[in-house]
Amino acid sequence: MKTFFTHLKGDAFGGITAGIVALPLALAFGVSSGLGPQAGLYGAIFISFFAALFGGTNTQISGPTAPMTAVSMIVIATIIAANDGSVEKALPAILTVFLLAGLFQIGLGVTGFGKYIKYIPYPVVSGFMTAIGVIILVTQILPSIGYYPKEDIDLVSQFKPQAEELILENILKEEAGEGILVLENFEETIIRANALTEEDIAKESQTLAKSATSGVMGTIKTLPEL
Repeated sequence: MKTFFTHLKGDAFGGITAGIVALPLALAFGVSSGLGPQAGLYGAIFISFFAALFGGTNTQISGPTAPMTAVSMIVIATIIAANDGSVEKALPAILTVFLLAGLFQIGLGVTGFGKYIKYIPYPVVSGFMTAIGVIILVTQILPSIGYYPKEDIDLVSQFKPQAEELILENILKEEAGEGILVLENFEETIIRANALTEEDIAKESQTLAKSATSGVMGTIKTLPEL
């Protein structure tokens, strides 16, 4: 009990400081994910609660962090690409991956493996954090100068043929899954293709344009064309 009150002041100031930093960051992550600011807020609350409950170190403070965002976006982008670019289809798999990651973290915390971080060389940790910082800075260049791929009509139009091809491919996959795709009769395919609007094609073109200009390599390729 004496030890608890001895560190109470430091713990309180540490918690307040972490909260001030984590709150706007959590809201921003929620908005960026497309699930809304409340999703980021709930995530920050629950991750802090479970980190405190199952954490492997006595001085641990947890919350939403930019380095984990940079790592996570690679996983999320891969899952979305495997689901034909549909966030709605990919969402269950994304949530499953991060649920499993949380369970692994709980297991590491319960077993006390967190203390072994001291055996990882400082250059490794420093290099990782520095690289993450560079990635974040580079990927924010386009938004900082007011450039958004979805609003670039010339860029979006370049992806129109690819978008039409992808939409047709998705139609054929749907028909194959429903068991109605017959090589001798493409009437259903024609009906579904005719039901598409220019808005549907433009939306898919915007998604492809955004994907092509995202990340470090996408940003670097886009900068000379601005």
